[in-house]
Parts: sequence; C-alpha cells; structure tokens
Amino acid sequence: LGYFPVQNRDGDVVYIPKRVQRSSTPQAIELAKALKEKGVTMYGAYWCPHCSRQKEVFGAEAWAQMNYVECSPKGYGFQGAKLCKDVDGYPTFKDKSGKLINVSGERPLEFLAQQVGFVGFDASLEDEVPMVGTTCKLPKQR
Repeated sequence: LGYFPVQNRDGDVVYIPKRVQRSSTPQAIELAKALKEKGVTMYGAYWCPHCSRQKEVFGAEAWAQMNYVECSPKGYGFQGAKLCKDVDGYPTFKDKSGKLINVSGERPLEFLAQQVGFVGFDASLEDEVPMVGTTCKLPKQR
C-alpha cells in the first residue's frame, strides 16, 4: 500500500500515504457526504495498512469527502497528539462529540452506514475489497 517522504515548508521530512486507487460507487460517495455532515472523522496514520485499505473501501471520490485526522507525528498534516487523544488503534471513526462510531479497525461501508442511520445502503453494489478486519493497535499509554 505504501507511503512516500516529502519535505514540508519547515524543511522537515514527513510522509504521505499513496493515493486511493479505486473508484467509488455513487452510494459510497453519498455515504461519505452523510458521514461528513454528521461530523464523523476517521483517525489514522500514514503507515497503517488498515487505514490505507479503509480508504480503498471508500474509493477515491468518496474518500475526498471524508474528514481525516493524521495521528502520526511524522505524517503529513499532523496537528498534534491532542486531536488523537483516546484513539487506541487505527482506523478509528468518531462523531463530532467524540463518541466512537467503531472500535478501532477496518469496517465495511455497510457497518458505517448503519452506525449513522444512512438508509438504503446496499452492500451488494460495492466491489469486493478484501478486508483484514483488524487494527493497528497502539501500546497502552502509561
């Protein structure tokens, strides 16, 4: 899945994940818009293969609609550890109140649709993207 080093404005090397390759279905785009409207954000890390796969499940057009927080200090767009407080693995979805939408790990779009009350999502219209169903767990903070 991969990621690439780039230099930011401060001259530091940071990492960006590979672009999403898969095209989105129309319903995936509508789901992503609904998730954004409801203030749902995905928390992840550039180096996390499960985050990369979750983005591929959405597809490029839908992923472009999503709110995302980079939780790795070396990741492009990292804005501080405070935003990632209480995230114990990747990917994790939270609503705007900070309530978890899922326990960390890859999830089918159908699951996310159910969690936010998105009616009419038909999983049979989605192309199969093999899912591992696991997470990049973080060590317990002491």
